[in-house]
Amino acid sequence: MKKISKNLVAVTLSAALAASSLAGCGATPIAETSDNIAVSNDNTKSTADEASTAEASSEVVDSVEGETDTVQWFNASYAIITYLNGQDYNLFGGSEPGKVMEMQYQAMLDSAWGVTDRTTADETLDWILTEGHRDDFMITGELLEQMVQECGEEELENFLIEEFDESPEEAEFDMMTYNMYKEYGETAIDGWDYCRALSLLSFYYMAGYYTKEEALDKSLEIAETVQPLFTSWDELIDSYLRGYEYWAEEDSSERREVYEELLAENDNPFRVDYNVTLEKTW
Repeated sequence: MKKISKNLVAVTLSAALAASSLAGCGATPIAETSDNIAVSNDNTKSTADEASTAEASSEVVDSVEGETDTVQWFNASYAIITYLNGQDYNLFGGSEPGKVMEMQYQAMLDSAWGVTDRTTADETLDWILTEGHRDDFMITGELLEQMVQECGEEELENFLIEEFDESPEEAEFDMMTYNMYKEYGETAIDGWDYCRALSLLSFYYMAGYYTKEEALDKSLEIAETVQPLFTSWDELIDSYLRGYEYWAEEDSSERREVYEELLAENDNPFRVDYNVTLEKTW
């Protein structure tokens, strides 16, 4: 499905609203990144754009060496993708940093995020923290809601097809977006952006754009913002998975299965209490 930028969505729908008194269009999420970037680690191929960062502490949590509760909280927030990458979801970074890994992460960040140095790393992190895909989702949801007020929920899908020349698949996706917005509100996919921001910091460390302390310090700042927005790992991961569906335009069943599998593991990364007191331990 063709993806269009947030600005184009806004311009297109504003024009449509002025012309027909209806706000609409199957606004689909922008695609700044690919979610299928491979980073090899001892001949293991990764499958996504979110690897992890480097080791953090020598303290022990539930007999798993390497991380304090706070760092394990960071790890858990993006443990699904770390698992899919074939890396250690209980180790900050997923693997030991080194020159080869640094080069691989630099290449991945360039191709997937357009990040090539510290300046672009900061700019990208700022974007995901201030706008991200949740900003586009909110705009799209508001516009679709305005359309529903005019034509009704039952007619929305047909209206998108007939008035905006959407394919049935595009209209179905927009209906999914509308239903998500209706049920969970404008903050429905906030977890997606914040979990990715935390994983980005791990990329930056592995790529050599941030020092370990810088990555951990910023991770703590973000985690302290995110933690009060949800009451449990289930709530945060649900939001993350909704964001994945919005961004990737496909269901999140594979990642949902990974989450359920991880919960059953002896070294379950989500064993750390979601509401643990986050503090600097490095």
